[in-house]
Amino acid sequence: MQFKFVICLATIMVISGLYHVTDAATGFEYRPDEHTIGLWHFNEGSGNTVKDESKNNLKGEIEGKAAWGPDDWNKEGGGKSVEFDGTTAIVIGSVKDKRANKLLTPDDAITVEAWVYPTDMTSWKLICCHWAGAVGKYHLGVTNGVPNMHVNTDKGTANAASALKMGVKEWYHVAGTYDGAKIKIYINGKLEGSAPHKGKLSTGSPWDVMVGTKASREFNWKGFIDEVRVSSIARTAEELSANFDRPQAVNFQSSSLPVYWGKLKKE
Repeated sequence: MQFKFVICLATIMVISGLYHVTDAATGFEYRPDEHTIGLWHFNEGSGNTVKDESKNNLKGEIEGKAAWGPDDWNKEGGGKSVEFDGTTAIVIGSVKDKRANKLLTPDDAITVEAWVYPTDMTSWKLICCHWAGAVGKYHLGVTNGVPNMHVNTDKGTANAASALKMGVKEWYHVAGTYDGAKIKIYINGKLEGSAPHKGKLSTGSPWDVMVGTKASREFNWKGFIDEVRVSSIARTAEELSANFDRPQAVNFQSSSLPVYWGKLKKE
């Protein structure tokens, strides 16, 4: 009886998610799979560290002001997001932590993604990077509202730019991928740009892996960032868009129901 109740509840949650307005971010928090290098929900609400939900357990450290969005930012409940005031940054793969840095900088393929709510889109604003003044392996950011995914390989540096320009005070899901043949940029689960490129991901220096800035602590994000996921494969649109209206394909456990993302508060 209890199992039937849980299944019924999950079904209701999925159905209700399909009827929210299109300008809201709806769906479930991702659950880690075999390709998840790191996954941060940012639900802590206090302190200076953020927990990694992947099997790698790569703890993140907040630099600057540690602040979270208001409790009602997600009207349906679910979780929090980290607020970035232009000086805030999160180290998720410090060069001092050789294990974390190596895991977060694969050689062959990568996906870097997050939910973002920008309040300032002037110049460069960075989401998640292994980059500094010199090139790293990857660089996901936005320049004057245009999302870009840069990668550096043993064949050189290239980037894919989105055809869709982002605005402020609105939630977007942004993802950049590289599979050894192409760089791709997705906005809200839809492919918005791509560029051919080859080679193994490469860097001249073991830069910090950062959220909301790069290793040289420049071009800091302003607004909110949530649900940062780094993967060792180039995820498809179908794998990315699963976050919008249905749970990830994982083994069901009644003790770990996916957390529903409902209509987000627009500010």
